[in-house]
Amino acid sequence: RLVGAVLAEQTDEWAEGRRYLGLDILAKSRLTLVPNNAIEEVTDTLLELSA
Repeated sequence: RLVGAVLAEQTDEWAEGRRYLGLDILAKSRLTLVPNNAIEEVTDTLLELSA
């Protein structure tokens, strides 16, 4: 029983840890730049939809 409980706990911790992004991925995502024209395109599309 003890071995089964320990294995189940390790599996839960592993699965829970996999839900979140790693720090290296988060750091890379902060370095990605978004061009300004993408914002303008979204704004234009929203204006067209609301008209």
